[in-house]
Amino acid sequence: MRSRRRQPGFTLIELLVVIVIIATLAAMASLSVSSAGGRNWKGEVQRLANLLQLVADRALIDKVHLGVVVEEDRYSIVRYDSSTMQWQEMDFSGDPNSTNARRFTAHELPPNMQLEVISQTELPGADDQQAEFGRETGGRGMAPAAQNSDDDEEILPQFAALSSGEVLPVEIAVHLLSEGNREIGRSAIISYSSLHGMQLEWLSDDL
Repeated sequence: MRSRRRQPGFTLIELLVVIVIIATLAAMASLSVSSAGGRNWKGEVQRLANLLQLVADRALIDKVHLGVVVEEDRYSIVRYDSSTMQWQEMDFSGDPNSTNARRFTAHELPPNMQLEVISQTELPGADDQQAEFGRETGGRGMAPAAQNSDDDEEILPQFAALSSGEVLPVEIAVHLLSEGNREIGRSAIISYSSLHGMQLEWLSDDL
């Protein structure tokens, strides 16, 4: 009688090795996603910090007053119109491909990030209703209380750079709320003043 051949199969050690490999690959994939989210957040923080510096530089060079309107999910650049004595959104419709259009176009943050204006300074010449342009605002960064005769809401920037080279101090937090399906709470604080210049503080940087 011929003996039966032993059926090939996996040993317990081989199964354990396969499980370890799968777990390692899954951990590496998760770490890669987390690192990408952290890099995106850091990139957004640096982008806003660079923009504030660019606005301050251009205001001095071009001898104009420029400002940045900050909302929870976006920010945009405005320019002071001396003829109307109001801040106006910058219009690049005539030259959408210009360098300034690329630099100063309104920017929206990813949905897992949020902006918060921590502190800001009173605009020169603001009345009692406009005294603190960092108060909670309506859509597009416009203060509901600051209305002109046509009931149009006036734009009030949280950061302003004057043609004299001075800037009105501001502190802005950029929050990273989540990575993938995981809720987290990382933040970075961007501070800008005429005295200290640009300062960047990473409150929770373990990436």
